Amino acid sequence: MGKSIASRFENIDIEKSVLLGVIINDDELVLEMDFCLDPAHADYEQPGEEDDCCFHPGMLKFAGISKLSLDRPEGGVEGKKRFDISEFSIEGSRFDMRSEWGDIHLQARSIRVLTE
Repeated sequence: MGKSIASRFENIDIEKSVLLGVIINDDELVLEMDFCLDPAHADYEQPGEEDDCCFHPGMLKFAGISKLSLDRPEGGVEGKKRFDISEFSIEGSRFDMRSEWGDIHLQARSIRVLTE
């Protein structure tokens, strides 16, 4: 049996994490992330003086998407490469996130958390 969604985010502080990019393919959505790891995470390293968090690259992969809504801010966010996350929730197969990049709402058969 696989891990629950909540356990996949164990020792990752999503609201301190940042979104780097959004990739859409057919029925799959990939969010490129810089995860903020808590000290109990296996990949945790002491952050540098300029960082308030141990950032570690990773992805959120959603497959078998049955509903998808992307709401981008008018005018976009030109030149920005790191987008702060203000809200994040997963309930069953539903995912909702608000960020500087925009709002993402979806329903997917599979949600995977990958750290590189």
